[in-house]
Amino acid sequence: MDMRRPFALVGFTYLLAQVAAVFLGTAWALPVACVLLLLMGVTLLLPRLRLSIFPVALCAASMAFGGFAALAPAVTAPGEALDNTDATISGTFVEAPYRSYDNRYCTVQVDNVDGKPVDFRIRLSLPESVVGKAGDRLEGKVHVYLPRGGDGFSSRNYYASQGIAACAYLYSYEPYTVVPQEPASFSHWMQELRASLGKAVEAILPEEEAGLLKGILMGDSSGISPELTADFRTVGLSHVMSVSGLHMTTVANLLLASLLALRVPRKGSAAIASVGVLLFMVVADFVPSATRSGIMCLLYLTGTLLSRRADSLNSLGLAVWVLCLTSPYAGADVGLLLSFSATLGLILCSNPLTAWLDARVSGFKYGKRLFHAVHLVLATSVSATLFTLPVIALTFRSVSAVGLLANLLALWPTTLLLQLGLGAAFLQLLLPGTLAAMPLAIPAGWLAKLVEGIVHLLAQVPYASLPVSMGFMLLWIAAVLILLAVCVWMGPSKPLLRTAAWLSCILLLAGIFSYQVSRRDITRIAVADVGSGLSVAVTRNGHALVVGCEGYSTQSLENELQGRGVQSLDGMLLFTHFGEEAHNAAEVLEDYPADRLVLPSGYMDDFLQAEAAEIGETHPYREAAKLTLGSAISVEMVNGAALLNANGVTVLFCPAGVQAENLPEAWRSPHFAVLAQDVEGIEAEYTVLSMDESDVGDAVAGRQQVTATAGLGTVAIEITDGQTCRIRRDA
Repeated sequence: MDMRRPFALVGFTYLLAQVAAVFLGTAWALPVACVLLLLMGVTLLLPRLRLSIFPVALCAASMAFGGFAALAPAVTAPGEALDNTDATISGTFVEAPYRSYDNRYCTVQVDNVDGKPVDFRIRLSLPESVVGKAGDRLEGKVHVYLPRGGDGFSSRNYYASQGIAACAYLYSYEPYTVVPQEPASFSHWMQELRASLGKAVEAILPEEEAGLLKGILMGDSSGISPELTADFRTVGLSHVMSVSGLHMTTVANLLLASLLALRVPRKGSAAIASVGVLLFMVVADFVPSATRSGIMCLLYLTGTLLSRRADSLNSLGLAVWVLCLTSPYAGADVGLLLSFSATLGLILCSNPLTAWLDARVSGFKYGKRLFHAVHLVLATSVSATLFTLPVIALTFRSVSAVGLLANLLALWPTTLLLQLGLGAAFLQLLLPGTLAAMPLAIPAGWLAKLVEGIVHLLAQVPYASLPVSMGFMLLWIAAVLILLAVCVWMGPSKPLLRTAAWLSCILLLAGIFSYQVSRRDITRIAVADVGSGLSVAVTRNGHALVVGCEGYSTQSLENELQGRGVQSLDGMLLFTHFGEEAHNAAEVLEDYPADRLVLPSGYMDDFLQAEAAEIGETHPYREAAKLTLGSAISVEMVNGAALLNANGVTVLFCPAGVQAENLPEAWRSPHFAVLAQDVEGIEAEYTVLSMDESDVGDAVAGRQQVTATAGLGTVAIEITDGQTCRIRRDA
């Protein structure tokens, strides 16, 4: 990168600095901006650096930190002012209500709070009785609260990147009104078109395949199950769910091919395709990843109109710079970062790697075209996988061991699914009630099934997802940036850049391997973030016990088991044998069969009974039971509570309804207590509250050392053989 590509230098530097500002927070943004500005002044005084890229890069970074310090508070201030309060609001539905994790949500542009004019967006949770569409007016009483998390890739910063200042839920028992409105603006018409496209997809495909196609086509994940979403993340294909270059290129190429086939002149085709790309950006609601790829497509099409070829790196740099200038939280949008990093990888590495692979078979007489097609897929997959890896590791605190294979197997099916699905959806939209869309919809459905099958199969591979240390990832990124700076300082050359790339890969692989080795012989007790309830995974060297399966979802628990390389359970202990816990246990046992199942005596839930054939032994109990994990760990069950003993360190698990006076006296003073509700009479050295955020307040009172899941992520207790204990959170 040099001054021949000024937009690439400024745009990339600005985005990296903005990501750093998001991690550091507003308190550090202004001091860092001043330091960077001072460093820029120093480089201007040094003759050797004055004409290099450093003054421009430092100026861009200083602008990013300064812009974040100045503009970020305006985005979050309305939500912070109303945090944890009730208010009567009126506003406009930005989109039609959608379903996610068994709840209904809608983004609302609020223009009035308690009679005072305002202007900000909220993500509103709605009861089933509320029906509306984009542009409708809502008035009612809500409870406003801030999304979870603080600095870094937290939910709060992600929503800020979408222009959402706070979350809220509507009081359904209070009076509220929804007044239907005709679309009054161009954006509302586009939201109607987006909703119509979604309905068209639902009309031509079964529910599961339609949900996947809507996710790939429009970035609408409301129809995708939490389990499939987690599988995509596990295999390193999360970037497929963000509207990005793949989508925009498909739209542009389809339009260009169709218009050229109709003998429309090339420049006229490019102009019409530009309009189509703009409309698709609007339909995608101008999410940052769609805007970035849309700007790049528009620059390419503009080059066609002007008979000039756009520079890919400059176009990418300009696109991300525009996005960062319009939103101080653009660097917190994971979709944008995945899209940007994948595109950067393709631009820098795909063609050189393809050429290198082609050269290896240049002496072959036959099959060169076939080899070239295979090499192109391989190069594309390797480039996208390597460049998205740091973003995935920082965001999800894990890396996919099967990411390269997943990209290789899913790249072409996903591309074809997008093309066929887009064509079928528009045909259904234009010719409803006919079979015109079926020739495209039927193969699109097959491809959706194929992609689901590939993702689910690879997600079941042991150690498909490997946990990584956040501290290590930050150190690794710092080391890579230092290597790049050294390359720039010494004068970039291919051998030097190649050496830096190999060193970066070696450092990453060594760090991941050493982290896995460091986890040996550690007992990990992970309290999954599942709301108010107990769902705990106890793992040690690939073996696992599950204690309780309460909560609203099994996904956090299954993510934990998969991340530890667990293939089956040594045992599962349940507090009840019916209802929510039994349903959840059946889901877990379907993927992780258990050698032993210990549960209260009585009638077994039908869902759980269906999995009983796969269980080695089933042990009903009345008052007491016991499970072991090797010789180091035992779990006893008495009167509805469980006590784990790991090399002399005790952990008490108390689900809702447990009374301290019904427990053995020795149990009431454990080293750790994990509580699903406040239990008086338990004197633990450290307490973990497995509760919703709204239930934590009273339970914290009177306890000295306490932490809570509370929607912030899994809380893990790690115990070594030497009885050294550590508490950590996996957000």
